[in-house]
Amino acid sequence: MPRLFLLFALMIGATELHAEPATFTVMTYNIRGGLGGAKAERNPIEARGRKLDLSPVIAAIRSAKPDVVALQEVVGETQARLIATALGMAHVYARHGDKYGNWWGLAILSRFPMQSHRSDVTSTGHGNSRSDLTATIRVGGRSVTIVDVHPDKDLKDGAPIRRTMARIESIEGPLVLLGDFNARPNAARLAPVRSRLVDAADVATANGAVKKHPTFMRDGHTVAGAHLDYIFIDPKFVDVREVRLLDRSHWPASDHIGVIATMKLKAP
Repeated sequence: MPRLFLLFALMIGATELHAEPATFTVMTYNIRGGLGGAKAERNPIEARGRKLDLSPVIAAIRSAKPDVVALQEVVGETQARLIATALGMAHVYARHGDKYGNWWGLAILSRFPMQSHRSDVTSTGHGNSRSDLTATIRVGGRSVTIVDVHPDKDLKDGAPIRRTMARIESIEGPLVLLGDFNARPNAARLAPVRSRLVDAADVATANGAVKKHPTFMRDGHTVAGAHLDYIFIDPKFVDVREVRLLDRSHWPASDHIGVIATMKLKAP
């Protein structure tokens, strides 16, 4: 029996070793706490303690058919759990600090097994408390690190993003950094990110003019030049096949337009 088990284990290992590199789809989506895209004056804190209809958000995510989703402006772990359960995905959640920002946060949803996760504070203070959420998932027998971010829009010195990049500097292997960066494409705050990683839309075989399209809306209308949501990757480890925007029919679900990227792990 032990010999038979050993032979079986070796066969499984050989199969994984020669398996075709895995292809997977990731999505970043700021859901505005489930408040929808109308009435720009509303703040996500209004969703605190309320049971909102999350079906438009769920339908939007489902339409994109992602394997991994990074969510921002999630008002409490309950929202993350409800969305993940409806989609049949695992989830992890991180709140923005222990004091001022503890009512909202980030979530990562995954169809793949999650090996570990952690949250790291990037800024503090009343109205400015933010954290990153990092999860390690298993894709095609390999570990892939997913980092979900939402730096504060008022902290224009770029310190939160520099803290994020300093923390992930030591990460080896496939890495995807994505989220609502609250920064336009030419913003100096993105320089530390671009020095290490590349915008998936820059290297995708097909990008559907994503780079030039706003991802933020006000009262249902796109704001010129407001491309704030990105998916950054390390090109040493993945090939990006396609980057696209959430289908227009689902734009009313939030004031941000989800960005989706399909990529393939390079052979080790």
